Amino acid sequence: MGKIKKLDPIIANKIAAGEVIEKLANVVKELVENAIDAGAKNIDIELLDSGLKMIKVIDDGDGMDEEDILQAFERHATSKILSVNDLFRITSLGFRGEAIPSIASISKTTITSNQNGQAKSVVFDNGQFIEKKDGHLNRGTKVEVEKIFYYTPARFKYLKSEHYELAMIQNLIHQFALSYPDISFKLSNNKKNLFVSNGDGLVINLLAQIYGSNVGKALIPFKASSRDYKIYGLTSKPVINRSNKNYIHIIVNHRVIQDTEIIRSILESYDQMIPKQRYPITALYIDVDPLLIDVNVHPRKQEIKFSEKKRLLELIKETIEEQVKDKPIFQSVEKKETQVSMSFYEEEKTYESYKDDALDVSNPKEHREAIQEEKKDKEIIPDLFYIGQYSGTYLIFQNNQALFLVDQHAAAERIRYERYSKEMQRNNQAYKNTLVPLQMDYSGDVLQIIKDYQDEIESIGIDLDFHDHYILVKEVPFWFPDGYEDIYMEAIIDSILEERPTSKKALVDELAILLACKHSLKANHYISEKEANHLIEDLRKCDKPYTCPHGRPIIVKIEHQRIEHWFNRVI
Repeated sequence: MGKIKKLDPIIANKIAAGEVIEKLANVVKELVENAIDAGAKNIDIELLDSGLKMIKVIDDGDGMDEEDILQAFERHATSKILSVNDLFRITSLGFRGEAIPSIASISKTTITSNQNGQAKSVVFDNGQFIEKKDGHLNRGTKVEVEKIFYYTPARFKYLKSEHYELAMIQNLIHQFALSYPDISFKLSNNKKNLFVSNGDGLVINLLAQIYGSNVGKALIPFKASSRDYKIYGLTSKPVINRSNKNYIHIIVNHRVIQDTEIIRSILESYDQMIPKQRYPITALYIDVDPLLIDVNVHPRKQEIKFSEKKRLLELIKETIEEQVKDKPIFQSVEKKETQVSMSFYEEEKTYESYKDDALDVSNPKEHREAIQEEKKDKEIIPDLFYIGQYSGTYLIFQNNQALFLVDQHAAAERIRYERYSKEMQRNNQAYKNTLVPLQMDYSGDVLQIIKDYQDEIESIGIDLDFHDHYILVKEVPFWFPDGYEDIYMEAIIDSILEERPTSKKALVDELAILLACKHSLKANHYISEKEANHLIEDLRKCDKPYTCPHGRPIIVKIEHQRIEHWFNRVI
């Protein structure tokens, strides 16, 4: 007898369940996706004990008759694709037809659905058909999953605490709400409501509801379009940032995905306006013809292969950068808000109308130039009157609207950084000879790394010769301070060895940041009123005067009304 045998359907379903269902959130995800694909406008997710005891999903979408319900429990049974060609133009969230049989194989699953006014129920337990009967449901479909993992107890070891599992489900529903802001979602656990969205299409209100009202007030809309892509969404002002990338939501044709290159483009849009290892709160929507993407490159469809991706990345970076750069981003002292149900969108635009507005950008270049001309006419930092210094570190200014605290070290870093950066990028560098060639000793392996950057080093005005165990520096830029040539050269070499920049621009940025930090006005150093005013004038001339090159804030603004409130002078 042959060794190879066809697996029993029950065993096959349990294996499939291992691929599809690892966490309680996976069950919720599959059921909610089915509800969305059924055209539901209201989806309720009810949990008992964070889903361990029961997961129930009720929708008002297109129902099924008894035959369709029974067919849904069969593997590879789906209404979402009919031919091979459909695989190349996928518009639904689920389509493999494995979710229901996989869930049913490790639980007791009951599906009740109403089509044409008749509700029917089908029950499966441990992958086995139990019964079919008349059901009670006015419209749509209800799926109840009980005793999950009861028949596969080994799976319990992959589950974490109830609180953790519940947090994953909450995060999942937040993503669904952002992906489909015109659908109302309701999540409850043990009959306690955890999240309710009203499906009004206002993404800004959803973000405020999820992350708090202060975030809602600090969101900036953006939109643009190209031949292949429309992008639109909301992103936070630079002063509102978080410690990880989980706050960046990328949604392609209503599908939440993960993409490190897109996240990098968003971060590059904030160039030096937020610290490293910090991330903005962003909801980025990408609309594209399904023929130009492939959603089958990841088992759970969390990654997508894009056509002309480089152009998409450039569009994202340029569009968001245009909206966030040169914005007044004084760090503000504000009263914390607790009310999160209020509306923050000034024009009360719906998701659909805002999405359609992305098509209105007929000439992005002319639009950007118009914005730039408008910004040139604006005063970046207002006129300020110097009144003192605190702790040898913070300069205190005022005008008739507010009090301003300026971090003198961060300000000096920004000023020096922009000076160094501009000097290094000059086409006609001014040079000066070293009286005696500067010898710098390094091991052979280090010299090889440095040699890879010889063209970039020489492009900023440094003339050097390589030898077996050392470098001779014969010429340096004129902006090198006399007597500091060796220190500056060491800083340049150290930066190359540590950062390994990938372009001249990256090299210039790293060098300018390093040199600005090492040779700027330090904290705990008292300066005169004249020096303070001179510093603020130089800062006002900077392209990005609100943050240091590391992304830390330079100026904190305290509104006069806020100060009055502290002293109970405002009723």
